Amino acid sequence: MRLEHIEFDNLSVSALNVRKNGEKNGDDLIPSLKSIGVIQPLLVRPARDGEGGSPTGNPRKGEGFEVIAGQRRLSALRQIAKDDAVDPIPCLVMSEDDDAKAIEASLAENIARLPMDAIDQFEAFQALIKQGQSVEDIAEQFGVTTRLVQ
Repeated sequence: MRLEHIEFDNLSVSALNVRKNGEKNGDDLIPSLKSIGVIQPLLVRPARDGEGGSPTGNPRKGEGFEVIAGQRRLSALRQIAKDDAVDPIPCLVMSEDDDAKAIEASLAENIARLPMDAIDQFEAFQALIKQGQSVEDIAEQFGVTTRLVQ
């Protein structure tokens, strides 16, 4: 795999992405993406004939990249792009010829994650407050309530 920064309009969601139902829009990611940008690259592969796309998801035959893992980040970036410019997106580019590996990667991203421990989260919020950030700013940046930050 190699790391590339890919223009937003050259990305579309892959049909192999395992997230078909449930939360897909990524609205909860918008505050942190606006604040600090994309910190976890999307996993993509070159689009095959009939796949590829643009911010609207319209295919362009054999052009662009399909997002294997990072559908919610891409969705949030689409929302941001309605009002603001979006810089090229950091992406890990994988081989286009291994569907099984693509499905495994998408599944791993959606299953093999561990939510942050509540105590660690509290201590991280506390550290930001000690650094001079307000409870309101922290809540907005991470898309959580001020009560949670407090």
